[in-house]
Amino acid sequence: MFEDDGDCQAKKTFIKIDVEGNDPTIWSKMKARLTETLFELLNSKINSNSGGTVKDEIQRASSNLIEYANAKLEKPTLENKKLLTEIEKILSDKARSAAETRKINAEADKIELDNIVYRLKIILGTAKMIANSTTDPDALIFIKNIEEFSFLFSQEKKMIE
Repeated sequence: MFEDDGDCQAKKTFIKIDVEGNDPTIWSKMKARLTETLFELLNSKINSNSGGTVKDEIQRASSNLIEYANAKLEKPTLENKKLLTEIEKILSDKARSAAETRKINAEADKIELDNIVYRLKIILGTAKMIANSTTDPDALIFIKNIEEFSFLFSQEKKMIE
């Protein structure tokens, strides 16, 4: 049994050694010497610079081992956070790229629609010119229909813009 000087309260530690042998009295005598030798070993100075004992160095090594193990356990968590951040950045970049693509497609659609409107105006103008050169009643109805369609189409286009 020994007392730890570092704590305010005394800690009692017991070492129990079970040995089978032919003579229990020999073991009884040796047990006390073995225990005393063990405590002398633990209390012997091992580090001449700091004055640390074997017991102190074992405690320090144990603490370092626990800190090392905890750091190793935290490392995957940090790596997972880094991976999640990278994934979020990739998804954000992908969303931005998709938005830019939609904008470019909308602009292309508008240009294509403007081209169709321009061609339609040319076709309707040409059809009116041809129809105006005749006195055929069907052609006059056709011109009237073209003019109504052109008017509706131009009004619809103004509403879009």
